Amino acid sequence: WYGATEPHRVYEKGSWKRNGKSLDQVDVPGFLPDSEEVRGDMLDYAVEIEWADSHLSKMLEYLDSIGELNNTIVIVTADNGMPFPRAKASLYDSGTNMPFIVMWADKINPGQVSQELVSLTDIAPTFLEAAGLDIPQNVHGKSLLPYLMRNEPLNREFINGGRERHGYKARANHGGYPVRTVRTGDYLLIRNFRPDRWPSG
Repeated sequence: WYGATEPHRVYEKGSWKRNGKSLDQVDVPGFLPDSEEVRGDMLDYAVEIEWADSHLSKMLEYLDSIGELNNTIVIVTADNGMPFPRAKASLYDSGTNMPFIVMWADKINPGQVSQELVSLTDIAPTFLEAAGLDIPQNVHGKSLLPYLMRNEPLNREFINGGRERHGYKARANHGGYPVRTVRTGDYLLIRNFRPDRWPSG
């Protein structure tokens, strides 16, 4: 397990300039203002992602050097969207549609791109099946191995999401911002149970 502190804020402002990036390289999402300040902030974020990627490269090289790379399932993902308004700690797609990259030697064909609905709750049953263990009834999610190894569809109509709070000082008396979602392949339903509260504090 490796949890990177990059690309969490606070970023070194202007690091993009020293790393040879330019403002025209940024695709600003429609929910953010398209300004030099936002573009620069997104490029500083990109520098942090590249730093985290360099750590991943070193880990893969190490596993290879000890002869364990082919015996290791590697999953690269995140626990939330990018740290910008309407992304991180939100249940919009910009907050929940995260990278999910899986590698397992010659057991998974490289270069596949999927539109299957996947949840982080699928990681535990995937690892249990890979280890040859039974998946207990009370484990949420489903193993991704049949899909990853044999391209069997997940046959998942939807996935759910939920949120109560992100941080404890955002609202008086530690009040949450309860939200639930249903995401299908084409639609996202978001239900805010306390719209009278500020979503981000």
